[in-house]
Amino acid sequence: MENFAFLLPVIFCAFGLTFLFVGRHERRSAPWWGIGYLCAALGFIMPILPETFPGPFRSLTADTLFLLALSFNGQGLLAQFRRHLPVWPRALLVAVGILASVVSTFILENPTLALAANDLLTSLCFVVPALAVMRHARGAAERVLVAIVFLVVADSLVRNIVMTVLNRNPSDFETFLLSPYAFLMQTTSTVIGILMALAALACVTLEVIDRYKDVAERDPLTGLLNRRGFDRLSGQKTIAGAVIVCDIDHFKRVNDQYGHAAGDAVIAELARILTLEPVDGAVLARFGGEEFVLFLPGVACEAARAVAHAMHARIGSTDWTRIGVGAVTASFGVSASRSGDLSIYEVMARADRALYAAKTAGRNRVFTEGERAAGPRPAPARAVA
Repeated sequence: MENFAFLLPVIFCAFGLTFLFVGRHERRSAPWWGIGYLCAALGFIMPILPETFPGPFRSLTADTLFLLALSFNGQGLLAQFRRHLPVWPRALLVAVGILASVVSTFILENPTLALAANDLLTSLCFVVPALAVMRHARGAAERVLVAIVFLVVADSLVRNIVMTVLNRNPSDFETFLLSPYAFLMQTTSTVIGILMALAALACVTLEVIDRYKDVAERDPLTGLLNRRGFDRLSGQKTIAGAVIVCDIDHFKRVNDQYGHAAGDAVIAELARILTLEPVDGAVLARFGGEEFVLFLPGVACEAARAVAHAMHARIGSTDWTRIGVGAVTASFGVSASRSGDLSIYEVMARADRALYAAKTAGRNRVFTEGERAAGPRPAPARAVA
């Protein structure tokens, strides 16, 4: 039992430091979990302190640390699920818990009452955040975490009720530290605490991975997907559908006349305009430079052409002087999938050829696959300065 008691603080301290390390990359929830586990580690140190430290003092300190641990973990849980609750009610619970421990330990000298009050209040510190987040789990890891949180609360309450009913709680603090109750408390708290740490760490780590994956798959200027992100998302969908390729006309002139900062502003504004035509399941990406690709799963060629014309009209009606440049135009190529296509890039190749035909025909227009210079006339627009 003594070796087990020494092992507990080490395990929880290791988890606390791990969370703090991960918190360098995920600052929303990981630091709260880290501080909570470090408080729990200090709480488990109390029973193994030398006898020069009075038992009541160790008991009060441990109760306070466990209250703080569950409060910090509760805040970590809220942060993980992006939920918010007022801080002051939980701070009040901690204050009431400390006061109850002081009264039970030093005035009433009743370990049973001190344990019951502490278990109840620590459970409340944790169950309130758990109830606030239980409907917002976004994946298996978060659902497992919520389940373990309720297991922590159930263990605390059931264990205390059972031991109280059986009247196995010792009447003095020194005896309590060597009692079966103390050992049971440490054992169940450790097992469930480790499970909760692993589940929380999995949630935090997955979030860090998703964040870096998102950064790697997004264009920083427009916030749209880049080619890597487009490949991943479009690859998860059927290739049946249509592709629209958009390219800004005479973009080099914009950079030469207004500067590269203005060119970046034009690209960002065009990306915003392209997102204004909502299509279910659409995948929009910037493929580099001034070229954009939109994949519309399950959409026929004529419907895709209508989407492209709507985008073209928005670009023509935009007041580009707001960002300090003259009128901007763009050309579009549209293509739809065929039964023999093996990948989305075969559809894109035909859309690229339609785009080239639109450029050859004079730019500022929408061409579908197979159209040539005799295609539709462009909508009136001012020439690029």
